[in-house]
Formats: sequence, C-alpha cells, structure tokens
Amino acid sequence: MLENLLLIQLIACAAMTGIIWMVQVAIYPLFGRLEGQAFDDYHTRYMSQVTYVIAPFMFLEATTCAACLFLGNWLDHLIPTLLLATVWASTAFIQVPQHAKLTPEKAPSLVRSNWIRTIAWTTRLILLAYFYVTYS
Repeated sequence: MLENLLLIQLIACAAMTGIIWMVQVAIYPLFGRLEGQAFDDYHTRYMSQVTYVIAPFMFLEATTCAACLFLGNWLDHLIPTLLLATVWASTAFIQVPQHAKLTPEKAPSLVRSNWIRTIAWTTRLILLAYFYVTYS
C-alpha cells in the first residue's frame, strides 16, 4: 500500500514539477511583457483558470504525502514533506499576495520568488523518484 501511495505522490509531484517549470520559464516572465488592459485580462483569466489545473494535483500530492509520512517510516518522508510544506507556505504567503498586487513592473519579483517553489518541487521529485526506485 505504501508503495502505491508513493507512486501516486510521485506522479502528482512530477505533474506539479512540470507545471511549475512552465510557469517559471514562460508564464510568469510573460506577465512583464503585457500592458494595460491586455495585462489585466490575461492575469484575471490566468488566476481563474490555473486553479482548475493545479488544485487537484496539489491536494493529491499533499494527501499522499501525509499518508506516506504517517504509514511509512516518517524519517524517510520527512525531507520531502518539509519541501512540500515549503511549497505550500511560499504559495500562501508569497505568490498569492504578489498576484493580488501584480503589475507588469512587479512580474520580475514574482519570477524571483517563484524559484522557491521551482527548486522545492524539483528536489522533491528527485527524492521521491529515488525512494520509489529504492522501495520497489
């Protein structure tokens, strides 16, 4: 059962890692290239639509992460769990507030702060892949 939960977590983490790299390299930098009403329209639409893509993966990842932490050897899962907590904290306390006040001029700051999530998710993916290969 733990192996299946780890696989589900790995898949969700892989999806989020791919998404966050797309956001980091393409989407967030492009916010700075838009102006006026085009920026407002694009950002509003982005914010309303992105949740439908990321929320299922984030909640699936968090649920399976918690299950692995409690059902497995918690020490093995501690670092990936702390990395996921970093992602969630960064999202709640840095990226969401930045989006609430985002302008094209502030886009570079959003890109810089988003490296926290990009690095955390990438590191999680590597660790989870290693754990999955090791446990299988």
